Amino acid sequence: MNYNEFIKIIDEKLAAMSNNEKGKWIHDLARTIKEEERDKFLNSLDGKNKCNEIIYDIKEIQDWSEKVQNGDIYFECSYREVYDENHWRDYYYEYCDNHEIGKMLTFAFQVAENLLCQKRYNEAVDLYNMLMDMSFQAYDVDDEETIDLELEELIDEKLVSLNFKKIMLNLMYAKYQTSRGKERVAALFTYFKSNFSRDIKLDELFVIGPEELAETDVFLEEWINFLECEDGDLAGSLLFEACILQGGIEKLCKVAKEAAQRHPLLYLKACECLLDQKREAECEKLGLEAINIIGETLVTRGKVADLTAKAARKLCHEEIVLECYKVAFNSESTLNHYLRLHEIEDGKNIVDTEVRKFKKLPEKSAFEFGNINNQMKKNHISKEQKKILLFFSGEFDSIYEECEEDKTYLGWSDNIKGVIVPLFLLCLDRNKRFSKAGEKVIDEIKYRLNYSEEDEKSFFDRFSIWKDKIKITNEQYEKYITWLQKEVDKRTEAIVGGGFRKSYYKAEGIIALLGEVMESHGNAGAKEIIIEHYKKVHSKKRAFKAELEDLK
Repeated sequence: MNYNEFIKIIDEKLAAMSNNEKGKWIHDLARTIKEEERDKFLNSLDGKNKCNEIIYDIKEIQDWSEKVQNGDIYFECSYREVYDENHWRDYYYEYCDNHEIGKMLTFAFQVAENLLCQKRYNEAVDLYNMLMDMSFQAYDVDDEETIDLELEELIDEKLVSLNFKKIMLNLMYAKYQTSRGKERVAALFTYFKSNFSRDIKLDELFVIGPEELAETDVFLEEWINFLECEDGDLAGSLLFEACILQGGIEKLCKVAKEAAQRHPLLYLKACECLLDQKREAECEKLGLEAINIIGETLVTRGKVADLTAKAARKLCHEEIVLECYKVAFNSESTLNHYLRLHEIEDGKNIVDTEVRKFKKLPEKSAFEFGNINNQMKKNHISKEQKKILLFFSGEFDSIYEECEEDKTYLGWSDNIKGVIVPLFLLCLDRNKRFSKAGEKVIDEIKYRLNYSEEDEKSFFDRFSIWKDKIKITNEQYEKYITWLQKEVDKRTEAIVGGGFRKSYYKAEGIIALLGEVMESHGNAGAKEIIIEHYKKVHSKKRAFKAELEDLK
């Protein structure tokens, strides 16, 4: 229940109570107040706000701040060299606060809070802003040089201990009280963009301070109008919170349509809320609307299609589910979304069409995108993910030929062979169930497949459905298994023969799985023969042999 909903219910209940009922309710509430809270409760009955009694001089604080800015007051530091248990060398600065800057800074923030408590909002805003904008200096006694420090660095270096969430909320509250209209919303948005505000929710602003904030409905409307014109995920998240506060899910759905070109995130949030409230029919309707409005290349559209499919499945609208599966892969080309296409009955033509589309996607690493405006991120695919999807689309020969030319047998964590070799083994295995070795191999590569665990079906289930629909000829099998035997042999020699004990498990899984694949194609006893062969070749590697024995 958000702040507005809560206050509305309280006001309605109070309006319906008689004076005697209100008196009894206050009496019962007072009876349960803890001893340390009783003075505060009594002051609230008198309309008073108890402020900490602090003796201070604003001019003195301003003068101190100026001295810090000018470098007359500073920290001292020296470079230290340390070694960890593995004898790796590291360096760090050791700071000394001889001028008690941290103590004075803490005191100054207490004064700002005191001004807020006394409803001297303009003075509080000025003092808070001055303190937040301060920069500090540290003098390196060894190199006789000066280092600049920001407020956040003082926290990191434990030179001062401050509750910055409370500080930022107080600053926002004071600014709300001292400004109106565009000035207010612009200032608050600037404060929300601060690193110190990353955990603050909008409704927290309404439950602090010495008095209730006035005209919150007017502010929320101005806030929504302002945020609709601002780019970025932060603006989108704040817009979502404001809509829920202002008018609940209905307001959110309305604004989602208005702001779809800049904030498609709102459609996603609205669908999530409707699903959480088990309003599947409304979620399906809104999701289909969003799919038609949000840009086809945006990943957010794919995520909305996911939620719409979930709602449609609950309603047994299978045609809509399958249509959403196509949209999801088209806008967010992940392995999850691709494998789902194979659940479409007689869907080979659909799969082939979608494969032609993803082949044209730009190859970009996820690291090439910032995280400031993820809601506008366009569908893309990394070079490795494209090869994985090509494998699953049945282009086995081209993937095999590329890997066959690669003679790398170590460093597979960054090499496509580290994924493709296990996938070929799993693909060629005719056994219906995954063995212990199969599960071990999948666990090792799952993170590189980028398969989401939030999918309603596990990778094992979707892989099995996919495998039942692919066709590999006997000629292809012979070609692939001959190559895989060589790869497993070279990989094992590189890892086990090279003495990389912590990586033995990477060889053990594919050795056992190779034997199981060959047995599934009629080569009886292949698994035990292969395991015994490698135990004999590496007879002195006890840990390796023990692990292989467990996979028999």
